[in-house]
Order: sequence, then structure tokens, then C-alpha cells
Amino acid sequence: MSGCAGTYDLITSERFKERPFHTLFSSDDPMVVLETVQEGDDRVRAMKDLKEPKRNGGTGADQDKVIAILQASATTDKRALCRLAAVEALARFDDPRVGPILLAAYRNAPYDGPPAPSPTDPNVSPAASLSSVKTALANFTPDTITTLQSRALEALGRHRSPDGLNLLVQVAMTPTESKAKSGVEPAVAVLNLEASVGTNETDRLDVRLAAIRALGNYKDDPAAIRALVSVLRTDRDVAVRGRSHESLVKITGHELPPDGQAWSDWLENKGPR
Repeated sequence: MSGCAGTYDLITSERFKERPFHTLFSSDDPMVVLETVQEGDDRVRAMKDLKEPKRNGGTGADQDKVIAILQASATTDKRALCRLAAVEALARFDDPRVGPILLAAYRNAPYDGPPAPSPTDPNVSPAASLSSVKTALANFTPDTITTLQSRALEALGRHRSPDGLNLLVQVAMTPTESKAKSGVEPAVAVLNLEASVGTNETDRLDVRLAAIRALGNYKDDPAAIRALVSVLRTDRDVAVRGRSHESLVKITGHELPPDGQAWSDWLENKGPR
């Protein structure tokens, strides 16, 4: 079915209408496509096939060009599938610039333009931040924003980005509770948490679970282990506790039961320092 769907997308594309036989029977270089083609399905396919230039005989200039293209796609593209494809491509790269780009992709998921300034930036007033949110919100649905944020967090985990560890810990440890109960206006809540926990309770839970899963890639990392143990001890949500336990087993290699106190005792007596 996926093969049929891919063929259908191909033959209904503008590129196929212009050059039918070339499009159907040739495979363009992903770099050429990303530089010359703006049609969404072609760019998504190219980013899925893209390989990091420096690890495959490319030049430094090729690397810089690819990083710039993926950065723009991951943070500002108006097409959600293009953003997702760019995030997935970046997760396969070793370039140190990937971490900050994925952080920007995560923060900018609700926005339609260049990455919005961080609400915690001392050079940006709360009023200016709120104004930027009101004028730059994207037309993405809440489900799409949640998917973009979750994929960005998972990519940070696969990349093992030091820049991303603090964000993953913050999101994983943010309690999943109704904003209505907290008494915080929705727009202000998004600002305070840098849009880190979705737009409703279900979305926030999905984003948290993605962050907890991503922490499972930081093998033997003390900060990741402490955060997961804390969540396992204090959170009441069954899914959150279960995912935390899975990640703890993965990064420590220890098969302790899903009991917060047992893991806390292990951390106190034998865990990493």
C-alpha cells in the first residue's frame, strides 16, 4: 500500500506533469531536489533519502548548505510534513549544529515564521513575547503541533544532544495537569513553558511521553537517570510511570521493578554520581 501511495503522489505532482518520463524513471540527487524543487512531496522524499555530506565524501560547503536548508525547513516551513522530514533528517546527522536547530524546531512548532524569541530571554519583555505569539501563530492543528514537538524531542534523544538534555528533563518532569485547574491563562501558560507541554491535557501527556522516551537514549547519564527516577516516584499517571521505567531499564541496564522507591534506593547506594 505504501508503494502504491508513493507512486500516486509521484504521478500527481507538478514535476511529473512537466517531465513525466524523467520523473518516473529517474532518481534525482536529494541535494539537487532541495536546492531546485519547492514542491512538498519531492522535498519530503529528498530529505528522507538525504545523507550527511561530511560522512559521505562531501565538502564543508556541502555540509553548510544542507544544514541551512534543513534548519529553514525544520523551523519555518508552512508544510508540516516538510518540517517533520527535516527533523528526521537532522536526527541522522552528527553535526554539532543539529542540537540547537532541533531545539528551535521544538520551540517553533506552533509558529509560522522564524523561531519566536524565548520568553525567558532577558532581552525580550513579556509583552513583546506575547505580541509575537499573537501575530505568528501557525495554522497547524493542535495534533500537528503535538506531533512536531514530539518528533523534535525524540530527534534530540537520538542525536544525544547535550543542548537537548535540559529541555528533555524539563518537559519530562513537568506535571501533566489541566491548565484550567492551574488558573493560568492558556497563552501565558504556553509562554511560561516555551510551548513545551502541548495545548491540552492529552497533547501535554503525549509530549511528556516523547521526552521520557528520548531520555532513554542518554545511557548512564546521571541527570537523565535522576529525572526518570523522580518521575517514577512522584507521578501518578500509569503511562508516564511505565515509560519512565522502560527508559530507566534501557539506560542503566538494571532490571529493577517499576517501583520508585526501589529505584531511588538504588540511585542512592549504587547509582552514577
